Amino acid sequence: MILYSKTHKALSLFICFIPAALVAGAAVMEFFIALTCFTFLFLNFKKIGLNYYYTKIAKFFLVFYLFLVFGSIISEYVVHSIKNTAFYFRYGILILSIWYLLDHYKKFKSLFFYFISFTLLVVIIYSFLQIFILHNAVQADRISGLFGAELIQGSYLLRIIPIFIIFYFYNRDDLDKNFRIFFFFTLASAYILIIFSGERASIFLMFVGIFLAMFFLRISLAKIFLLILLIFSIFILTIKLYPMAQARIIDSTYNQIFEKTDSSNNFKINLFSEGHQNHFKTAILIFKQNYLTGVGVRNFRLECRKNIYDDVGRYHCTTHPHNTYMQLLSETGLVGFSFFISFIIFILIKILKFLKITYSNKKKINVPLGVSFVIICINFFPFITTGSFFNNCMSTLYSIPVAILLHELSLKKI
Repeated sequence: MILYSKTHKALSLFICFIPAALVAGAAVMEFFIALTCFTFLFLNFKKIGLNYYYTKIAKFFLVFYLFLVFGSIISEYVVHSIKNTAFYFRYGILILSIWYLLDHYKKFKSLFFYFISFTLLVVIIYSFLQIFILHNAVQADRISGLFGAELIQGSYLLRIIPIFIIFYFYNRDDLDKNFRIFFFFTLASAYILIIFSGERASIFLMFVGIFLAMFFLRISLAKIFLLILLIFSIFILTIKLYPMAQARIIDSTYNQIFEKTDSSNNFKINLFSEGHQNHFKTAILIFKQNYLTGVGVRNFRLECRKNIYDDVGRYHCTTHPHNTYMQLLSETGLVGFSFFISFIIFILIKILKFLKITYSNKKKINVPLGVSFVIICINFFPFITTGSFFNNCMSTLYSIPVAILLHELSLKKI
């Protein structure tokens, strides 16, 4: 029993380091994910946690994983694709590991909360130092903090803050009152830094997330009014403090949407930038030619180099289509896309049941479950530009809320 107790603690610590590892870099993150997988498999070898592999969601993920491997094997660029799919199963094990700990190891919730709190504090402090003292931003209109040249701080905060909120509510009754001040300071700072990041997709999704949270958590109209006033004030204050953000977020966005076509001030309306629209068109063409199984995971970057896509436009080729739905269609075809849509339908059904329960009685709101739905809606919002679905960091940030959701659903039987 002592051995298993130590193993549970080790497993918890490896997962707790993941939010910080995401900041440190992909190699560090992969190291802790590998340790997590090996530790959970050790418990499985001792016949602990095996029941999680028999759940419907685990079987569903296994079939999806096998299809991805199959799609890589039959693709034109086998080696490039298979090295990305062969070990994709690690995200399934990561999900099961977190789910298992949430169910069976009480200390995990408090450990994870303190680790993620410290990580966010470091990220926030350094970012404000970069803005007001260091002045060492890679780009004048985009604050990336500890992420340096990798301009993903907005995306990171957008996806990690809801997880922070969930674990705060897991531990709220046991926390000192000062932690409540820290909680609200962290939320406000994160929203400001998402705006400072200049990542327009993250800023848009931040507002979508806030709106969904108000709706899912049955917030009163009076509180909604105060929140909207506060959020609007934060946005205006941020723009005033950092005028470069206004140039990118407002001015540049306006110019991209209402693009001038000649010197006579005629213009055309674009839903996305020319570059992103070219990416989408290429993805659609690739899908049409490989509609069943796609060109293979992460093979968009190689397929788009072919001359047949040159007529799309000057931005026809890139690393991925910059939209999750377009990427899955072009790289995994209708078969892979059907797995994804099945998962989305599953989530929507659960959301409807959750909302029915939430608004049909006056019982206490299940905040962790509601926020889990918010994160997943943000992660898979269709009408926005996104990072690569199969990117290591994105896959990790997608996995954690799914694990939390499965834990909450298993408890509440929704």
